[in-house]
Amino acid sequence: MHRRQHQLLLQRQQQLLLRSAALRKTLAQQAGALQSPLALADQLRAGGHWLRRHPVWSLAGLGLLVFRRPRIILRWLPRLLGGWQLYLRLRDWFQGPAKPQ
Repeated sequence: MHRRQHQLLLQRQQQLLLRSAALRKTLAQQAGALQSPLALADQLRAGGHWLRRHPVWSLAGLGLLVFRRPRIILRWLPRLLGGWQLYLRLRDWFQGPAKPQ
């Protein structure tokens, strides 16, 4: 009796191991489709970090744009200011109420 149960348990274990291997293979194949978009997101994030560490380059680019194309800046200025205000409101909203000190 115990020998039969032991054999059944070993057989079940083997089936589960085979199923796990098949599921891992399927997951690896399906995750390959996400590799390209995730690589792009990583590059964008790294670019954002670089811009935060080197703000002079961002300001220089903006200054060049103002110098070369002032009409573009004047046209986009209200939108940019509105976007900045929206960002500040959302940031404050997500941070929650200020904690008393």
